[in-house]
Amino acid sequence: MDQKDPQFKLRIPREIRDRLQISALRERRSMNSQIVKMLEQALSSENEKAETAATASA
Repeated sequence: MDQKDPQFKLRIPREIRDRLQISALRERRSMNSQIVKMLEQALSSENEKAETAATASA
């Protein structure tokens, strides 16, 4: 990631923030890096499901 990447504020419940922090510490990442990793995985999984559904419909 680059410092020039777009930034935005995000409001999340404290419980989720705490879980993210624990996950980041476990993976030895910053919270930002952990959130980006988790978003990438979720979006990749979502795309795979959509492709599978499209193939099954064809």
